[in-house]
Amino acid sequence: MLKLKFLITFIILFVATTIFAQEKIEFSIEEQEWIKNHPIVRFGYDPNWPPFEMYNNGKYTGVLADYIEVIEKSTGIDFIPYPNLTYKKTLEKLHSGEIHIAPLIGVTKERSEYLLYTSRYMDDPQVIVSRKSYKVINGISDLKGKVVAQPVGYKRIKRIREEFPSIKIITTNNVKECLLAVSSGKADAFIGSLGVSSYYINDEGLANLKITSATHYGNISFQFALTKDWAVFRDIIQKTLNQVSKKEHERIRNNWIPLYYKHGIEKRLVRNYIIYGGIAFLLLTVFFYVWNKTLRKQIRIRNKAEKELNLSLDLIKEKNSEKEILLKEIHHRVKNNLQIVYSMLNMQSRQVDDKSARKVLSEGKSRVMAMALIHKVLYESENLNEVNIKEYVNSLIENISSVYANDNKVIEVCIEAKDILLNLDLAIPLGLILNELLTNSYKHAFVNMDSGSINISIEKKNELYYFRYKDNGVGLKNEDINGHKTLGMRLVSRLSNQINANAILKSNNGVEVTFNFKLLR
Repeated sequence: MLKLKFLITFIILFVATTIFAQEKIEFSIEEQEWIKNHPIVRFGYDPNWPPFEMYNNGKYTGVLADYIEVIEKSTGIDFIPYPNLTYKKTLEKLHSGEIHIAPLIGVTKERSEYLLYTSRYMDDPQVIVSRKSYKVINGISDLKGKVVAQPVGYKRIKRIREEFPSIKIITTNNVKECLLAVSSGKADAFIGSLGVSSYYINDEGLANLKITSATHYGNISFQFALTKDWAVFRDIIQKTLNQVSKKEHERIRNNWIPLYYKHGIEKRLVRNYIIYGGIAFLLLTVFFYVWNKTLRKQIRIRNKAEKELNLSLDLIKEKNSEKEILLKEIHHRVKNNLQIVYSMLNMQSRQVDDKSARKVLSEGKSRVMAMALIHKVLYESENLNEVNIKEYVNSLIENISSVYANDNKVIEVCIEAKDILLNLDLAIPLGLILNELLTNSYKHAFVNMDSGSINISIEKKNELYYFRYKDNGVGLKNEDINGHKTLGMRLVSRLSNQINANAILKSNNGVEVTFNFKLLR
């Protein structure tokens, strides 16, 4: 009896030891030393990516928090989230080396230059979300010419722009704002994580949204990203993740995402249906009868929906047409009002004998006309929101040259501004800057010269616009644009500041003014 008890006890101890040995992770001496020297690790994250990552009131939770807890238990390292981050700030701090690790960063060629990645430990489908009233979408190609919302900094933006350049992308701070933009009609669709989209649709009560279809981008792969100087810690995490069982993976996911989205029909089910149909022909006949009946019903529903959609589209077109007519009328009236102001200043100047006062009134007329020309160009063009800069500059030169033209002096103006379109917030200050520079050149640059030339260049590279104005006149003695006492140069300086630009003045064989600026939002 004692021998039997001893044998049973031995077997239990042997099995327990074997299980424990299998679960225990063998770290190398170098890895053990690294763990000892790094008892606390601060990490980056995306604070608004539920249910995977959430950061509220200093607490980090979500699916990825559970995986971090597994690593903490295996290594004894205390993971602490870096406070008050955004996804963009996480990327910046990883690049600068201020932080060294994040549980989920998408892999790109540029990021791989300074980051290392673990293998995939989880994935999530990428889907398209649209309003329920939107037309049928079978893939991203159906969004050509439409507006798609994406969080700033996501690698998906570059891929969409490369594959579908006609898709207009607007960026927001996070996925929640993207879905709100789709819900409110500011965007037509959102492309992103199924888990995150489902969470916000339910949590925010966005009842007018639906998950339309999957994408050809496949799944989002979850991988820890670490800076290259933490390669040892990457290996430590990899060993820990390798020991996580399939059951534990399922437990973590089901704890936060009870339902999983599958797109398409499984071939196994189709095969089974065929087999069952072959065995039970009568059941197959009934099935087809029900299916055809359902299909006819769906066709009737779809035809009704298409009719309603066409009516809505006709109404939208009608309202857009009314809006365009109204905008044209507004631009026309603003132009007329500015021309009236111009005429009043012109009449006033004729009654003023003082030369200084007449000069001030003359400069004021020129500036009013510069603004009036912008509304004239908008009124005469098909695009009511953006000004064609080349057309505008030609009109401005024609107006200024008619005032300051000299039969004995030939001034050649060259404009390089192909396909440059600017909104009113940029076009008006830029037009006033050009007005001041052109007026200055015509009046003062070519004194005692038979001819002269002016070169105007506006070029776009990526997100920046580069402005350059150059004449070959007599130039200026003072190259400090802020040091000039004339109203013209002071206006150039202040107007460039208004569009967040820093104007640089040079006087080398004439006057040169350069600056660069971005589109105002």
